[in-house]
Amino acid sequence: MKKKLIRNSDVTISTQLYEMLRQDILENKWKENDKFFSVRQISIKYEVNLNTVLKVIRMLEEEGYLYSIKGKGCFVKKGYNLDIGKRMTPILNTFRFGQNSKDMEINFSNGGPPKEYFPIKEYKEIVNEILSDETESRYLMAYQNIQGLESLRETLAEFIIKYGIRREKDDIIICSGTQIALELISTAFGISPKKTVLLSDPTYQNAVHILKNYCNIENIDMKCDGWDMQEFENLLKRKKIDFVYIMTNFQNPTGVSWSFEKKKKMIELSLKYDFYIIEDECFSDFFYNSRECPKSLKALDKYERVFFIKTFSKIVMPALALTMLIPPKKYIDSFSLNKYFIDTTTSGINQKFLEIFIKRGLLDKHLEQLRLNLKRKMEYIISELQKIKHLEIMHIPKGGFFIWVNLANYINSEKFYYKCRLRGLSVLPGFIFYSTSEETTSKIRISIVSSSIEEMKKGLEIIQDVLNNCDFKLN
Repeated sequence: MKKKLIRNSDVTISTQLYEMLRQDILENKWKENDKFFSVRQISIKYEVNLNTVLKVIRMLEEEGYLYSIKGKGCFVKKGYNLDIGKRMTPILNTFRFGQNSKDMEINFSNGGPPKEYFPIKEYKEIVNEILSDETESRYLMAYQNIQGLESLRETLAEFIIKYGIRREKDDIIICSGTQIALELISTAFGISPKKTVLLSDPTYQNAVHILKNYCNIENIDMKCDGWDMQEFENLLKRKKIDFVYIMTNFQNPTGVSWSFEKKKKMIELSLKYDFYIIEDECFSDFFYNSRECPKSLKALDKYERVFFIKTFSKIVMPALALTMLIPPKKYIDSFSLNKYFIDTTTSGINQKFLEIFIKRGLLDKHLEQLRLNLKRKMEYIISELQKIKHLEIMHIPKGGFFIWVNLANYINSEKFYYKCRLRGLSVLPGFIFYSTSEETTSKIRISIVSSSIEEMKKGLEIIQDVLNNCDFKLN
């Protein structure tokens, strides 16, 4: 510990200290499990308050450089641990504590609905009502129909009409989350030989990690209204594509919605080139500039080529853990059997709650409140981001949770992420939304859902300050 902190520097004290300690671990002759400097030693040496030191130590622990033992101090952690998660640290940090972390002052990274809008009161009342009927509650707590509660599927068959979809209850499968639905699709067709799935660049990171376990991955760039369909067809002529995975409305992370013409073209090409479409419809209920939600690709599915996935974690709350899957009709039986092996039990209580929540019109009221709140925040943050130098908004979203931002081409989003994190702001660097792990990009994703307007103001000030004083380049 020989270097000194520069007190009048534009780079914050915590950032300087973090870089010094990190370099010390990487460059000096520390052995794994060696005891590191104590918090008090660092504080005295650098004349920094204990809170700042603790904040930096916590960062070094989260990134795998140190670990602590209560009552004994911090120890050096080297080797395999640095190889595992260096580039996945932003994802781990975002979800390590869910929406309940008090370590991060301002959260621009969370992709879940705002917890202050969780319908806790309604959930408690409805669940208590269900449990008051002993016969009904015992039934709901037992193993359910593998496709899902029949009365819920009847309700959902009516609910999905607003997406332009007309299906019967027997066409619907209820799963315990989107990830389960993706695994059902990925495994139902066998894994030998491996199927090939085409993904947007960029796309939802969880889908990337699930699908690549079972499929070969191909990529195509996302444009402002979907894919370049000529480029897509040229690819189909060259390679056998078995599936495409897309979010057609307010995509994560770009906020892009596919044009109606491109949606129709996708359906036609699926028949012509014999591939299936996995449509992940997470965000269509969060529309801010129209009176009704945009139509889904499944609504145009006259050839039965679309696997439609709709999660209720976004529009109600994550703890509900319910997702609707509508496969092509001929796969209902085989998928139901596959679900038995992968997702045997889906909460009967939660299914009954969702059914009642929809039937009583409570979901529509809930969504109306959410849209008003999120529209106000989306409009505010877009107007303020447009004033900040060194960045541009790639696409002005008309709904959803996210804004895809391009930093100036001399700024590395991964390093920008760490600079912001040290200042108490969490964003997500763009590289994690690409299927190529070595991708380097100057893009970041900003989420509007978890921060108040006042917190957004502070977060934007941090972004502006970090950019104005950037000393990190795109490699």
